Amino acid sequence: MKNKVFNTTFENMLRILVLMSVLAEPVNSDRLTALDFICIYGKKCKVLDKNLHGDNEFGFAEFTNKREKITEAIKLSVKDDYVIVGKSAEGLVYSLNERGREIVTNIQSSYSKAYAIGARIVYRKFANYTDEAVLKYISKLATESKEV
Repeated sequence: MKNKVFNTTFENMLRILVLMSVLAEPVNSDRLTALDFICIYGKKCKVLDKNLHGDNEFGFAEFTNKREKITEAIKLSVKDDYVIVGKSAEGLVYSLNERGREIVTNIQSSYSKAYAIGARIVYRKFANYTDEAVLKYISKLATESKEV
């Protein structure tokens, strides 16, 4: 499919820019991946009252591909100079720069507004979780679900 609209690197990049705009500190790609997944499937993850990408049986199956997609989105956001790359004890971390903040300010869709609201809730809920604990949270829910 040549004109794929959903789940493109560009769409993932815009989502992680919005996500980074609500985070209080730089984060690594694992945390971005996990938080983005929870923002999209908030109801399935028992955090929000709905799933932004709708209800389906295969949401948790998407998580396995998400890390690669988010890694590509991070690369694009760094290349386009929207994100600052830093170093921490855990490795590379990412945060928005001014140009990235401008992009987020200019994204005016009902989807992005709903995503940002969900992201704030998700960020608060998992603020005291380690990266590993957030990933374990998702893994536990996936195991408990009836998804194949």
